[in-house]
Amino acid sequence: MSNFEDLSKLLFTPGSAPLLIVLGLFLLAGLFIFIERVLYYRRAQVDTLELLRGLTNQLRNHLVKEAITNCDARSGPVGEIFRTAIEHWQDGEAGIRYAIEEMAQILQQRLQFGLRLLAMLANCSSVLGLLGTVFGLVNAFLTISGNEFAGAKELSLSVSSYLVCTAFGLLVSLVCQLFHGVLSCMLDRQLHEMSKGAAEITFFLTHNPPPGNA
Repeated sequence: MSNFEDLSKLLFTPGSAPLLIVLGLFLLAGLFIFIERVLYYRRAQVDTLELLRGLTNQLRNHLVKEAITNCDARSGPVGEIFRTAIEHWQDGEAGIRYAIEEMAQILQQRLQFGLRLLAMLANCSSVLGLLGTVFGLVNAFLTISGNEFAGAKELSLSVSSYLVCTAFGLLVSLVCQLFHGVLSCMLDRQLHEMSKGAAEITFFLTHNPPPGNA
């Protein structure tokens, strides 16, 4: 029997095939989340200092509507933080900080979307693979006890087919954990830009009177 035939028997045995299909779906789901989040974080990237310089120039000239339009033109969370702060300029430092904190919580939840599911896929895939192997070993031992003439090759293929579940489950878990790590780094960068932008715009607005009070 060729190596290819042995491999096909391992992968397509009735016991292990359903588990491998589920693990394959986990892998596809993790890949989808990763690609969607990477594209989202890339769209959300913005040069915070450059945007802030443009806004401060507009606000010094009392071009508030133009500044808000400039913020709306940016799809990232930093632009939304700036917009929120400008809209609450009249509320003073306490009002600005409170509005920014409320918006930051909303944006953080939006940025973290999918990461918990990705972590869950990583954890469940390894456990599912191990469970498949345990059930397979139990089935193999039951076969041995019920069939004293069971061949060594037949039993080894039966056990090996379920060991593939553990190997594939650990592989899916590893890939999902790598995806989660990369996305966490990108998320931290976004949160850092939000924090830096919030501090800078709050400092500017609190040290410059709004147009109505100038």
